[in-house]
Amino acid sequence: MNKTLRETLLPVHHGIAMGLLALILGVLWVAYIATHHEKLHGGFEAAEAQVKQAHMQEHMQAMKAEMNMDGMNMDSVPSNHTEVAPHQHEDMHHHHGGMHHQHSHSGSLAMDAMERLIRGHIHFMGVGLLVILMLILVAATALKDTWKKVFAWTFGLGALMYPPAWILMGFRTVELGPQGAEASVMWLFGPAVALLIGSLIALFCVMAIECIGLKNWTVFSWAFQDVEQASSTS
Repeated sequence: MNKTLRETLLPVHHGIAMGLLALILGVLWVAYIATHHEKLHGGFEAAEAQVKQAHMQEHMQAMKAEMNMDGMNMDSVPSNHTEVAPHQHEDMHHHHGGMHHQHSHSGSLAMDAMERLIRGHIHFMGVGLLVILMLILVAATALKDTWKKVFAWTFGLGALMYPPAWILMGFRTVELGPQGAEASVMWLFGPAVALLIGSLIALFCVMAIECIGLKNWTVFSWAFQDVEQASSTS
């Protein structure tokens, strides 16, 4: 007796549900961005102006402190002032410039932040659809139901973890800078990428084993249904 579509997809239904949830969240998120675009962008621009102002004030204070140090050096060590001062100038500029300089891909941190928020929607939709398609392939393999359920969890969790990392990165871009924002979400971004890439590689290996005809080998047979079991459920 042939399996119905529902029975075939049953082991991976929770992963498909998470993929559908990712699609729903993607639609809701882009609707939110569309209705709050001016508010979001205006908030990012205001925050960027405050950050630049704070950095300018810190730079001015650093310059004053440097000038005071130069004055003290001129009074205390006049003989080697010309040798020491240039190095002090260089160190101060590198210290303060390296601390606050942040490279912007678009020339505006506010634009970078909005771009990352939009990428959150794109990845919700793209990864959600990808996960649903991959789990249909998983359901069509001869893997045991236990391993199909594992695939459903890894693909599904990856679909729900990866896009929010981009959204969180977007909200932190102005405050921390592009590189700092990326580093701040690695705790979420890293595991999400590992789940998705690992699942894709594992599925490729499963399909390659089936295509080559190695699933009945002892080293692989533990993960696949027995021939008799597969024929009775098909």
